[in-house]
Amino acid sequence: MKFLLVPLLIIGMFVTFAAALVGMLYYTGRVQSVEEFMALVEGKQDSTASAEAYLDPEDKLGQIFELAEEYKRRLEEETKNNEAFKDSLMRQEAQILARKDSLFQERKQLGLEADSLTSQREEASVKELAKFYSKMKPAAAAEILQQDEILQDTTVARIMKKLPPEQMGKIMAAMESDFAAGITKLMKEVD
Repeated sequence: MKFLLVPLLIIGMFVTFAAALVGMLYYTGRVQSVEEFMALVEGKQDSTASAEAYLDPEDKLGQIFELAEEYKRRLEEETKNNEAFKDSLMRQEAQILARKDSLFQERKQLGLEADSLTSQREEASVKELAKFYSKMKPAAAAEILQQDEILQDTTVARIMKKLPPEQMGKIMAAMESDFAAGITKLMKEVD
């Protein structure tokens, strides 16, 4: 008889627990009808969803998190745009400085400058260009320095000699190998 009571006790506890669970589902409004209860038992309805009455209509933390994500996305986008604009400005400035140098070279060829004044201006121009290119990203600097119509190869070699060694190495690495080899040769020849 004892062996019969234990299973009956277990079954009774299970039925009592199930009845209490069903009662709670109806009481909390999670289930409104027998059809909804059957859909929940069969797995056709999401059992983890909370009833609308228990959701916080003003989820402040969620709203703040969404706003922070939006600001983060905007900041990354603006930073990217600013970097592109900065690179564009650096290229424009490099082209202006190169044109200034080429005008100086033309004046020198025409003999419009005195020799001592010419060498002083030329040295100042090369120092200014070297200072400018040392601030640029190596790939952008290499791209500009390789353009034949902007700077003469001897001027590029003199600029490269004025750069800090680490920046010069990075720029040379970003250049085409033939051009870099030619500039290296010229760097040995120019003073």
